Order: sequence, then C-alpha cells, then structure tokens
Amino acid sequence: MGEQWTLSGGAKRFLQVAAPGILPTMPPDFRDVDPNDLRVPPSRPTGADAAKLQRQIAQFGASVVGIPPLWVYEAADGVLVVYDGVTRATRVAKLAPGTLVRVEVIGKLRRAYGKSAKIGDLLP
Repeated sequence: MGEQWTLSGGAKRFLQVAAPGILPTMPPDFRDVDPNDLRVPPSRPTGADAAKLQRQIAQFGASVVGIPPLWVYEAADGVLVVYDGVTRATRVAKLAPGTLVRVEVIGKLRRAYGKSAKIGDLLP
C-alpha cells in the first residue's frame, strides 16, 4: 500500500482554493535555507514591497520566532523560487544575515531560474 502522509496547513489551504478535488503528488518537503539564496518570483522582479518591509521591520525586527514556513517552488535547476514570503525572507536576510528560515517546497517548476535575481541581490 501507499505511504500515508498529511498536508501542512498552508499547502492544504492552497490546494483547496487552487485545485479542489485534486490530490497532491508529493509529500510535504520542509527545508531550512539561507533567505539570501532564494529567488524572487516573476511577479516580484524587484523584490519585497518597501512599505510592507518597513512595517514588518517595525513590528518584528530581526526575530524569526513564529514565522510560518515560506512557500517555494523548486526550479528545474534546483534553485528555490519564493511564491509566498518574499517580504519575510527579505527582512530576515537584511536584519539577521546567516539566519536560516524554514521553507516548504510545494511543487516543481519546469523552467530553470538560476539566472533570476536572488533576494540577497535585491536588499535595500
């Protein structure tokens, strides 16, 4: 028989909205990564929104306590592309260099994103 596993809260909500009735094809994959190495998505080529980043810095500072896992996709060349959490990743990369953040790989992309901008390259 197949292996039994459960979805995390974020992935479960995403699938309920984006693909109702479709079962996921991969078990949850959590990793701890340096936010400087994460790639920004095509929808955010300039990185985090400056106003939102300032609000998060004022509210949370350099703390990583309680940050929900960032949602990322793994590109064809193995790099991780952030799809939810660009501002959180930027805040940690800026204020706490070298601190790892938890990410959840929610899928794979067919395209390579190795030449896309990294969060670390776009720090204000």
